Amino acid sequence: MKQSALIQGGASGLGQALVDRALKSGEFERIFVTARNPDRIITGDSRVIPIELDFMSDTLIQEASVKVASHTDRLHLVVTTAGILQDESVGVRPEKKLADLTRSKLEFVFSVNCFGPFLWYAALGSLLRHREPLIVATLSARVASVGDNRLGGWHSYRASKTAQNMLTKNLSLELSRTNPRAVIVGLHPGTVDTDLSKPFQTGVSSNKLFSPEQSAAYLWDVLKNLTPERSGQVIAWDGQTIIP
Repeated sequence: MKQSALIQGGASGLGQALVDRALKSGEFERIFVTARNPDRIITGDSRVIPIELDFMSDTLIQEASVKVASHTDRLHLVVTTAGILQDESVGVRPEKKLADLTRSKLEFVFSVNCFGPFLWYAALGSLLRHREPLIVATLSARVASVGDNRLGGWHSYRASKTAQNMLTKNLSLELSRTNPRAVIVGLHPGTVDTDLSKPFQTGVSSNKLFSPEQSAAYLWDVLKNLTPERSGQVIAWDGQTIIP
């Protein structure tokens, strides 16, 4: 059975490496790849369908979902790589103390890390609501674990990813009622050598700092071995479940 995949944020870094994995697998007839600037998407393969998408725009979310639906009536693999920890252009950086919080920065981080992915899934609607095998994976983070939080700080990032994990669990329960083969998970990719992690790589051992290609290989193995029993969980790059 030829399937359709959708990878958000596939123009660079880990997202692009996951697109490469999807192409090499030979499993997908179509691979929808989104980016804020679709001109940056590598389109040398006819299976790749580039789509403009910005999680900060409800209009673009709706337009992108309509474009996907114009090519297929169901998706089988959906991976969302969106995430923000620091962006100096808008003054967002990890908070060291509660006094560093502002409403505008909290809203910005939540919009990218939590609101955007699940408004996107809501817009995809019936493309996710079928009875064939389905995996929906959203990049999460180990620091979102409440039970594993021993350092504090990074308030907006931790909280936005924790909220994302709750929505992952909710979606897993909702889709399981009509599709027992649906698997909805969060994925922790490890520390990946991308712009998001560069300011925070000091102290990370070389064997735990992954290239995008390394992390994508680990995550692809996780995706290929998922079963419905793991739906709703957050799973690390090494296949281990992260405690809530």
